[in-house]
This record gives sequence, C-alpha cells and structure tokens, in this order.
Amino acid sequence: MSCFQLDCECDYKEFKRTIYYHAEDFTIPDCSPASHFSVCERVYEKAVKELKARNFDLAAFYFARCMSIIERANLRPQVSGAKKLMWNCLEALERLDKNELLEHHSKLLQKVRQHEEERKRIVEQQLLPDEGEPESLEDKHLRRQQELLLNENTVVDDALKRIRNVQIPTPYSQANKDVQPYWHKPSVEQIEIKKNQIAPPRRIPTISPNAYLVWKFNVGSFSVSTPRRGMVNLGNTCYLNSVTQMLSVTSLGAYFLRDDYTKDIVGADKGEVRLVNSFTYILRELHRTDFATPASPSHFKDSIGGLYTSFLGYSQQDANEFLRLLLDGIHNSLNDRKRLDNNISEVDTKNGSDVEISGRTWSQYKQKNNSVIVDECAFQERSSIVCPSCHQISRTFTPSLGLEVPIPSSSGRVSIEDCLKAYCKEEVLDSESLYTCPSCKQRVNASKQLLIYSLPRILFLTMKRFRSYGDFSNKVLEPVVFQKELNMSSFMCSPGKNTNYTLVGVVNHRGNIHGGHYTADCLGADGIWFSFSDERVSRADSPDFQLAYILCYRRSD
Repeated sequence: MSCFQLDCECDYKEFKRTIYYHAEDFTIPDCSPASHFSVCERVYEKAVKELKARNFDLAAFYFARCMSIIERANLRPQVSGAKKLMWNCLEALERLDKNELLEHHSKLLQKVRQHEEERKRIVEQQLLPDEGEPESLEDKHLRRQQELLLNENTVVDDALKRIRNVQIPTPYSQANKDVQPYWHKPSVEQIEIKKNQIAPPRRIPTISPNAYLVWKFNVGSFSVSTPRRGMVNLGNTCYLNSVTQMLSVTSLGAYFLRDDYTKDIVGADKGEVRLVNSFTYILRELHRTDFATPASPSHFKDSIGGLYTSFLGYSQQDANEFLRLLLDGIHNSLNDRKRLDNNISEVDTKNGSDVEISGRTWSQYKQKNNSVIVDECAFQERSSIVCPSCHQISRTFTPSLGLEVPIPSSSGRVSIEDCLKAYCKEEVLDSESLYTCPSCKQRVNASKQLLIYSLPRILFLTMKRFRSYGDFSNKVLEPVVFQKELNMSSFMCSPGKNTNYTLVGVVNHRGNIHGGHYTADCLGADGIWFSFSDERVSRADSPDFQLAYILCYRRSD
C-alpha cells in the first residue's frame, strides 16, 4: 500500500498536488554537486523500478523528487548529465500525468466509493448510545455533530472557509487575574536531597484548592486561526486519529517534520522503517494549510498492523495501548543501540545513594536505548521498600514512557493531582505479600512507595478509567479535573529543577468498556485549542473532565 492511498474523495488536481508537496518537502544537505547527482541517479532508478511495478503514484513521487534535487542543488550548469536526467524525469511525469497516474487515481476513487457505505455504517454504529442507557441532550447534540462527519460536502466547505480566512491570532487579554494558580507558588514540601543521601518515603502534601478550578481552553479574543486538518475514520480508527493529533502538537511531532529522523534509522527492518515513514507522512499532512480534505491514515494504520497484529483489523481498540505500542515501535525503528552486543552486569541497588544507583541504572538503560523517544519521553520512577524491623530501604529505578494513574473514590471533586497522589501513596504489604528483607532476612509487612525520580520533556498521564474484577469490567465515569499547568515537585524524590508542565493535548473517550468514540483537544503553535473528532474540526470550548482519558503535558523548560 502506498502512502498516497485515498480514504476519501479527492480530485485529480489535489491528488497530484499531494504527491508533489511531499516530493519537494525536504531539506537539501550541504554536499558537493557530484554527491547530489549520485543521489539523483539512485532516486531516478527507484522511480523507474516503481514504474515497472505499476506503483504509479510512487513513481511520480520519485521522478518529482529527482527534479527537485537537481533544481535546488543547481546541478544543471555544474554536472554533466544533470540536464538529460532532468529531461527524462519531466517526460516521465508528463506521460504519467496523462495516462497511468490519471487511471490510478480513478481506481483509488472507485475503491473509496465501494467501501464508503460500509465505512459510514461502522462510524454510525460507533456513535450510537449504549444499550439500555438513556441518551442525554448533550449526547444527542454530540451525536448530531458526529453525524455531520458523514456529509463530505459539509466537511470540505467548512475546511475551505477556515483556509480562506486565515489570520494571525491576537494574544489573549481576558485571563482571570484574581486567582493565583497553585503552580506559581513555591512548594512547601520541596525536598532537598544531598548527593550522598537516600530519599526516604514521603508524605504527599494536601492538594491545593486551585487544582479543582473549572476553566476554558481558549481564554481571550482570537482572530481566525491557522487551519487544522481532520483525519478520516476508516471504521473504529478514532483511537488512532486522536492519539496522532495529540502527538502532532508535541516536540516529538516537530522532530518528524524535519529530515533529521532519516539519519537515525539505523539497522531497522522494513516494517519498522515503514512505520516511521508513514507516521512522518501523516504528521506532515496534518501540518499542511493548503489542503481542505481530511488526511488519509490508511497507510499509517496498515504499517501499525504490520508490526502489531492486534491492530490489523477494524475492531475497537484502546487509545492508551496504541500510544504505548506506537512509541515502542518508533523507538525500535530509531534505536541505534538495539543491535549492540552489550555484556552489561546487573546494577547494584543495595549500596549507594539515590544519585549513584539511579545514575548507574540510567547509564545501563542508555547503553541499550537511544532514540528521540528516549530523549523526549523517558524518565525514571523509584520504587522503594522499607523494612519495619531494620529500616533498610531497598530501591529500584525503572525507566518509563508515561504514568497510568488510578482514579481515587471521593465524595467531592477529584483532580489529576489526587490521581498522582494515589499513585505515589505509601502502602503496607499485606500478609499475602510478605517481603523478605535482604538485610535482616525476616519476612515482614514492609511499606512500599512509588515516586518520580526524573522528569521527561513530554509527560503522558493516562487515567485508569477501565477496571476489571474477574469476569466483570466497567468504566470509571468519575470526572477528573486538570489544569493547563501542572507542578510535579510534590510527587518527586529528587530535587528536580524543571517540574512545571503545560498542557498541550487531551484524548477523550465517550462510551463504555466495550467501545465508544475517541476525540482529541490540542493546543496549536498559534496558541489556540481545537477539538478533533475524526474528520470534523472545531474550536475547543471547555475540557470535559468526565471524558478525559490521556493528558499530554510539555515541560516548561
């Protein structure tokens, strides 16, 4: 399957424009004309190979890429043969334009139309209320909004209107100045740990009342913003669309808008390379402002299914599981140390301070793991177990790419800080989980606590809304209040300097444990929040604390 696969109707002119857009979307490196021409020859050979294989869209892409390199590197006056190669590419593109590529586009449209009825049926099924559950006015309103997804003319007209009215937004001026946010105050519980010390288990401070404030996404006066693009729902693929929209507004998304990632693909197999390239393609499609139709994710979806068979079909999937596997897949694709034969000894976690043991653990982890995922998302958690008899503290430092926090039961409001507090709460192991102390050798009811030791640039917080009790499962519908800012210092066991975070994305889930619909709320580079529900894009209003499932925070460095 080509990355130029169509998932919705798109005219031939727009189809060609997409191919040319990606053919010309690259940074030309600083090297000699001879080196550039050598690359052009290889790209031309690839184009001819794709043409023979009847992959006409890919052939057009490589012919156009070859021409773009020749032009941007100014090779025609400098390299013998560049002019002829340019002419050959131009002739090939003209033939494709009038014949094979045009016919290929017609076949793609035919496939879209053949599957459109079934796709709409699946999307409609996804939007139905749960059986036996009365539909509220809010649910009816949302369902009506979602049904508009199925009207292509409405979607395209709406997107065209946004493109025609692009203006630079004005800064907000109506923020509430009366409430002093808790994250701007110094933490009274800020710990100070010297280099040679072991941080003991700690009491998590009381959550500030300001953590429960209700707020709106867009505060102030904004002009029409930069256009956003939705993504086609292929049939129960709202989980993929929502997570992708969230990642597109992070520094991880920005990394794939550059060509630097191609230097990091070291020793990856074809499936892994395909995943990274298809993810890059969809991110770049989402950042286009010259295109009205929703982005087509089928190539990206297909590449994920090629690596993880659970995502091959079109059944309901969990957005958090998809996020974890996607990060893992990208990491494996770009990890330049995974094939190294490192004979690494086990880390001594008994002797040494927190700084020493965490440093050894992180160094060992980095010997085997090095990628943009590690740079942006990885951090360390510290698990400590305290023996009540001899007071020995046993510690392990575990690398992680995100936190899955419980939602505590409460008669009042619950905040994300309450969830983090529950996650970091010290607990005493019961008689069925007695701990054998390595120091005094006794089996004891030890106390255990998880705390955060280091912090990532991008922090993913997933609320455990889905619970299982044997054969019984349910979804936790408790609203969890979160703010635009988050201070993590209360949940750390090290004196971290940069503990403030800014919210940039939210993945929401409406439905029950058996299925439902995912949406995303994302903060753009223009400072404006938008809501994404597959193809439909609208200005965000207020966060839905009952539906929020995954929060994405950016560290305020």
